[in-house]
This record gives sequence, structure tokens and C-alpha cells, in this order.
Amino acid sequence: MTMWMRKFTSWGLVVVLCLVGQAGCAPRLAPATPAGVALAPGRYLTAYYRAPDFTPAQATYVLTPFKVETAQGVAADTFQTLFMEELTQAWRANGLKLSDQADTVLDGVVQFVTVRGAVFRFLRGRIDTDLVVSGAITRGGDTLFACQDRITMSSPVNPGPPAPKEDELLLRQAARTFAIHLLNEMLLYWPPAEGK
Repeated sequence: MTMWMRKFTSWGLVVVLCLVGQAGCAPRLAPATPAGVALAPGRYLTAYYRAPDFTPAQATYVLTPFKVETAQGVAADTFQTLFMEELTQAWRANGLKLSDQADTVLDGVVQFVTVRGAVFRFLRGRIDTDLVVSGAITRGGDTLFACQDRITMSSPVNPGPPAPKEDELLLRQAARTFAIHLLNEMLLYWPPAEGK
């Protein structure tokens, strides 16, 4: 009995160490920054830059598809479609104008998106997603707004078999969270106080 217990404890320890090691090895990429732009920590986004004369409510925007560089656990083209749907919906819900031909362009890169924990979901009862995004709003070659954001989310703890489309719902929530962060940082802006 004692020998069986030692083997079980040893194997359990090895499995736990492997899981911890896997979580620790998740890449934490630094999003690309547009040239000549210094980003500052944001209230909603991880970092952002805003041109002093940028008035987002007066512009008409072209939303170009964000390129997905690294995708794990989800197809890059599937996430790109889902991401752009959420961004477009949030843009319209906030009363911002969209057009196929305009001089103000939102472009960006999803540097990293992953869905983790699907294999061990029956033990943990949840899955996780990580999203690293950088983007810029430009007009005529001038950067009006630039941003970087990192989002980590988990599904609600629910032991047992996965819910239908659980990973898609979690990815949609991550994309929606980025859109909310971006729009809040853009629209809820007040200039710094004089002398500060």
C-alpha cells in the first residue's frame, strides 16, 4: 500500500509540475508600436497614444481587417472574422461612422490569440484565452491614435462536458473586451490639467 501511494504521489507531482510549466511558458509578446509614437499607460488599454487634435466623433472610419499573426487553439481566419464582427458592432453601437472609402483608417495586428485548457477542461472546469492586440488610427500618414492591449479571460467554472461553442463565446468576449477598451480610451478623454 505504501509503495502504491508513493508512485501515485510522484506521478501526481510530475503532472502538476508539467501543468504549471506549461502555463509559465505562454508567450507574452510586446505589441508593435507605430514609428515615432510614444505610448503611455492607459485607463482602459494597456498603453495608448492620442494626437492632441484628434476628435473621434467627427471622423468617418475605414476598419481594415486586423492581421492575425499567431493563433493557437483557433484558426486565424475564423478569429479574424469574429474579431472584426465584434469591432464593427461596437463601433456602430457607439455612433461612430463607418465607410468603405474614408481618410481615417483603423488598422492593426492581433499578435497572439490562444485558447488554453481544452484538454484538461474536465478537470479544471474552464478554458482560458489570451489576446495581444496593437492598432493605430491614421489619416494621411499621420498617427492620430495608437494602442496596445493584453487581455486574459477564463470561462465560468463549470465542471463536466464543455458547453456548445464555449471557445467561440470566450473568444467573442475577449474581442468585445478589446473593442470596449479601445472605444472607452478614445471617447472618454479629457485633456490634462494645465501645468501638470
